Parts: sequence; C-alpha cells; structure tokens
Amino acid sequence: MSASATRAPRVASGGDRRARAPRARAVAARAPAPLASPSGAPVRHRAIDRARVAFAVAPPPSRRRAERLAQTRAWVDNTAEVDVPVPIAVVWELWQDKTRIPRWMPWIHSIDVVDETRSRWNLRTNQFGQDFSFSWTATDFPPITREKIHWQSTEGLPNRGAVTFAGGVGGAATNVRIRISYEVPDVLAPFGGAVAPLVENILRADLARFSEFARKVGRAMARSGVGGDDDDA
Repeated sequence: MSASATRAPRVASGGDRRARAPRARAVAARAPAPLASPSGAPVRHRAIDRARVAFAVAPPPSRRRAERLAQTRAWVDNTAEVDVPVPIAVVWELWQDKTRIPRWMPWIHSIDVVDETRSRWNLRTNQFGQDFSFSWTATDFPPITREKIHWQSTEGLPNRGAVTFAGGVGGAATNVRIRISYEVPDVLAPFGGAVAPLVENILRADLARFSEFARKVGRAMARSGVGGDDDDA
C-alpha cells in the first residue's frame, strides 16, 4: 500500500489530552455560567449561548443608562412671541408682579416671592398621559426697564430665560418675546425629541392668553382712567 493511502483516524494519546486540558479549563473559566432549568440541570442551546455572550460583552445596565442620560441632558432652547394690542407701559407692569403670571401660564402652579431678586416656582402639568411636577428657585438679574427681564435658577430644575419687550409704531402695541433654556429632567428623557415642540406650543398658548389678558386690562384702564385695576378684567 502506498504512503498516500488513507490512514486510520488518529486517536489522541493521554499526553495530548493532558496538554489540552489546562487551556480548555481557562476558556471555561472566562465563559459565563450556563443557564439552568428549574430542576437545576444546565440548559444548552445555541441561541441561549449567543445571548450569554452578548450579555457578557455588553456594558452594565447602569453604564448604559448613564450614557443615555448624558445624551438627553443637553440644554434645550424654546422661544415664542406675540404682538399685544396694549402700550408697553401696561405690558411691562403686568410682568413685574410675578403672582399674576399663573393667570396666563397655568402650568405654573404657584410663584412664591422670597425677596426682591429671588422667587420659588412650582410647575405642574399633565403631558404624555402622566402628571409631572417640578420646582426651582430663580434669581433675577437687574432688569432693563421696559425692555428685558431675565433670570437663572439656582436650585431645583436647571433653567434660565428672558422676556423682552418692544413697543410698536405709535406706541399702541407691544411685541413680547419669551426665551427659555432648560435641562431636560430625567423623567422626560424617554420622550426625547417630543419635549421641545411640546414646550414651544405651551409657550405660544401662554403668550396668546397673556395678550388677551393684557387687552382686557387695557380696556379696564381706559374706562377708569390712568391706574385702572386689572383684577376687574
């Protein structure tokens, strides 16, 4: 028979098996423990094994959550504006009393004035089928009379913003523009890109309510002369 003839399968010797054993044990030690059935016996299945490997190489849940939060915790900007058919003097005075603001911003549940520059804000709203509440302490920067009020939170929900005022031609109307920036709270992170359009729509509705409120105040003041009481509006 020639040298190229078919050879019988080689049977591993005891020495070969002993040489391979340490390497096999090392691989087994690095592998995740096999799943077990209710009886305690190991469950072996290719799909399950693949899942075990994927789980072993994936980052831990806490790290994945931290990565997602880091992506969603960027600051978001929203703006809205409205032309109010009332002189700027009236519009400016209405914004000076913070206790009035919930009248046209109903999602602001309450505002407690702490001192001349600080106030405590409480927000409550139902969105995405859930109730949400947030609070923060805001510190006012020095205002620019009849032009700008602006603030920044120092405690609670991180936010900052400004309301600017511009008188129209002839002085009979005022443009009011609000700009706010805020850090999306963790509880709203799952809603992602839906948050900014939602807040912008809310601000537009708020300014529309303010315009109507200011118009009624202007009429009441016109009927009663200078210094009319807006509480009758």
